[in-house]
Amino acid sequence: MGLIVGAYAASPAHAVWDPALEGEFFAGLGGLSGIRGLELPWLGSVHPHDDAWLLDNVPRRFENVITDIGATVKALSHDRGFGLASTDADGRSAAIAMARRLCDDVRRIMDGVGPASVLAVELHSAPLAHSGSADALAASLAEVASWDWAGTALVVEHCDAEVAGRLPEKGYLSLEAELRAIRLSGVDIGMSLNWGRSVIELRDAQRVVEHIDAAVDAGVLRGLIFSGAAATACAFGPAWIDAHLPPAPTVYFPSGERASLLTFDHVREGIGRAGSIDWLGFKFGVRPESAGVEERIAMVANAVRGIGSPADRPSSQAHPLIVP
Repeated sequence: MGLIVGAYAASPAHAVWDPALEGEFFAGLGGLSGIRGLELPWLGSVHPHDDAWLLDNVPRRFENVITDIGATVKALSHDRGFGLASTDADGRSAAIAMARRLCDDVRRIMDGVGPASVLAVELHSAPLAHSGSADALAASLAEVASWDWAGTALVVEHCDAEVAGRLPEKGYLSLEAELRAIRLSGVDIGMSLNWGRSVIELRDAQRVVEHIDAAVDAGVLRGLIFSGAAATACAFGPAWIDAHLPPAPTVYFPSGERASLLTFDHVREGIGRAGSIDWLGFKFGVRPESAGVEERIAMVANAVRGIGSPADRPSSQAHPLIVP
């Protein structure tokens, strides 16, 4: 089936736009047979820099997942009451209006790339949990799901929940509240999990499977993305930030981060607990930031082999190491 890759975390041109570099990067991704599609960031438009470029360059065979986390974080920086789960009427209305624009852009991508080019859309339960509720999120989900998404699946992606006495990375609703909202909405909405965002909340790599088990038990787990986090400062920044750390390095994955709590053992366990889901993938950044396109593609290729091939979980020699 192949993996969904949050490749913008490894892009050489995500923050500072360079269409030539990004074109080389996309061409390399398109040449990897183990990739099913990309997790594409929606920041209020089809592409952070150039909508037409994306529509022209995303590989036509890809089935992609669209995430609105970037647009959500940006909106929250201007309006602390913004969010689909907001108990503030204006903040919830603004989030629903943004979701409508996202729906329109999903149709634009399908029109420009192909009808199978968008597999799913990830929504988020902003704002901070103390300003939101499961009931408000349920009402928003019911409204959003009533629109024509052209067959695209809708999911709530769980981020780190707000924890008393701790500065959150996202701080949205708890997993329990999100599961309740999905149930109350009465519509076909699933859930996706990001390993790194769960460990940022739980502060314990062994406990991430609790989130996987809860979503599976509720019958709503649709996607699982692996991304790392660290309890100490490292090349990716301070402790406990959502910086998309790769797993800890092995001889078969030298592009890893030693401080990362994510290991290929955790990947193997998470996949086993998730069972049959709609998509599986990863989102790993690259350090140093000066790394070239070839090195970035090699990291993605090694991750595809380590996560996507059962024989390679976590350290089989079934495939040779790909090096730039």
